[in-house]
Amino acid sequence: MEKYENLPDQIWTTRISRVNAEKRLINKEAFFQGINIYYSCVTIIFSILSLLNSNEKLSLMTVFMTISLLIVILYLNGQKYLEHAREYRKNYTELQKLEFELKSIDIDDVESIKNIYNKYCDLLDSSSNHISFDYYETVHGSSGEYRDKKWKFVRRRYYCNVAWRLLLKICVILLPVVLYWICGVL
Repeated sequence: MEKYENLPDQIWTTRISRVNAEKRLINKEAFFQGINIYYSCVTIIFSILSLLNSNEKLSLMTVFMTISLLIVILYLNGQKYLEHAREYRKNYTELQKLEFELKSIDIDDVESIKNIYNKYCDLLDSSSNHISFDYYETVHGSSGEYRDKKWKFVRRRYYCNVAWRLLLKICVILLPVVLYWICGVL
């Protein structure tokens, strides 16, 4: 019976991490769609400016940006973030059912607990795993004893991940401006 002692926490942690994974993927898809639109508009503006100013460097950069944008859009569309998000939703919904089932059985009913444990393992096997950041987000968003136990081990990783993701987004947004400045100055 001690073997299954942590089962409720395991199921809850996995479920919430999958919820966080779904949110992360939906946000990622939205960000990339916005970036695609942003880069498309910037490329059009750069094309017009290169024609008006007869700037060969800017014209060359525009061609490079157009080709890069095409490749990035094709790659990102192949990632299927929304499809993966839907898979996580299906998985965490099934995990929620397991949580309800576990709460409704008697603590001494070892057979039922084993059955839930096996279903839990099957659900883990049926879906790709979330990334570590989703778990860090779970701990960050939790409260009480669970957070008190886990937060000290993931706090630094969580904030490093948040900072890295923010820095990456800022760089992606500022890249065309920096490239324009470089082409304008050179």
